[in-house]
Amino acid sequence: MPALVLISRDPALDKELRDALDGSPWSVERRGPDASLDEAPSPDVILVDGADPWAAAWRGDRAKPVLVILDEASSPEISELADDVMFRPIDSGELDTRLERLLVRTPLENLRRRYATTFASVTLGILVLGPDLGMVFANPRAYEIVGHREGTIGRDDIERVVVPEDLERIRHVLAHSQHPRAMDVRLVRRDGSQILCSCSFSKLIGAEDHTVITFEDVTDQRETERELLKTMQFLESLIDASVDAIVATDMERQILLFNPSAERISGRHVADVLGRLNLEDLLGRASSELVLKRLLAPGHGGEGRLEPTMLDLLDVYGERIPVQLSASLIYEQGEPSAIVLIFADLRDRIRVEERLAEAQKKLAFTEKQGVLAELAGTAAHELNQPLTSMMAYAELLQRQSEPGSAPAKAAKVLIREAERMADIVRKIGKITRYETTAYVGHQKIFDLDRAADAPKDSGAKG
Repeated sequence: MPALVLISRDPALDKELRDALDGSPWSVERRGPDASLDEAPSPDVILVDGADPWAAAWRGDRAKPVLVILDEASSPEISELADDVMFRPIDSGELDTRLERLLVRTPLENLRRRYATTFASVTLGILVLGPDLGMVFANPRAYEIVGHREGTIGRDDIERVVVPEDLERIRHVLAHSQHPRAMDVRLVRRDGSQILCSCSFSKLIGAEDHTVITFEDVTDQRETERELLKTMQFLESLIDASVDAIVATDMERQILLFNPSAERISGRHVADVLGRLNLEDLLGRASSELVLKRLLAPGHGGEGRLEPTMLDLLDVYGERIPVQLSASLIYEQGEPSAIVLIFADLRDRIRVEERLAEAQKKLAFTEKQGVLAELAGTAAHELNQPLTSMMAYAELLQRQSEPGSAPAKAAKVLIREAERMADIVRKIGKITRYETTAYVGHQKIFDLDRAADAPKDSGAKG
């Protein structure tokens, strides 16, 4: 026996309806506008009292056909509930005809009639597939997306619209009663080109063997996403390959990024840093505050930038590592949101500079030693000539003077001092190193004896 439910609080309408159906096979049950239709038995047709002020707020099983009873007091908005309408007083013949027409209507037909306007205005494509995956309904936007004229897609055209590999994926998920909320599917347009669409699947209420697919063209979106992904992967590769430490923090200075070079320089593992340490743990409180202060103030490379600055980085053991730091602020919508810091390890550079300074020092000393030896050789040569003449004249004077006389004694003194001077000249000629010795008042003077006797591989001594 077909059954109908009357949504009304009007006993008079209930009586009028029962009188009109007297002798028919229809059963009638009246419920209030707050009624739930979840209780069995499920009605075949639902009647709604268009004059009931609360009827427009009623929401029932929308897969069931709805007949709205109207009179002069009915609200115009109530017709939005209707698959069909009729006016009071109720004519039994007209009522029977309308009920029979609604009874043989399929849920899909009800869907088309009830939501035709809504489906036509939505920006998403909508397809309804039957149990055999035949297309039984497509809204105007679906035709627009695939480039077909409205009404030209038949139930067997699913294989023409969907790429075969993706159609198999759809068959598989539906065969296992799966309805993914989102799945990318390639569709073939009328011109043969392919587009990528994001599809969601759901069952058709009242006809659970039918599947509703809503979709939108995401071809450009996915291409943009792929380009962004490539860019991100490239940037990640650059960050990972950088010989300098790269660290990023939020504005609370919590560390968000810690590249391999930062791990190597600091001796800290990235898993022990991200979300656990902040900039203060790397630089110390004073340096951390200084960096943020300079970033937020002009004059250090511009507002939001910090030109290379020398400071110390704290490693995992608390040891200080000399680094050169540069930093920048990252802005979102005009407000600083993150800090990027680049650390260059200066330990090798400092060692090279120290070695270079030592080499320059040694080179300068070697050059000084060479100049000294050359000068000493020249001086010895120049002194030997007058010294030789002086000794010759002193010996001549001694031979020509009476023994014990004043000239003989003077000649003896001259010869003795000349020999002493000759010894000094010989030492000057042997000078190869710059040697000094302590003198009065913490001063140092040249040590001729040590300089003349010093081995060739000895260094300067103070």
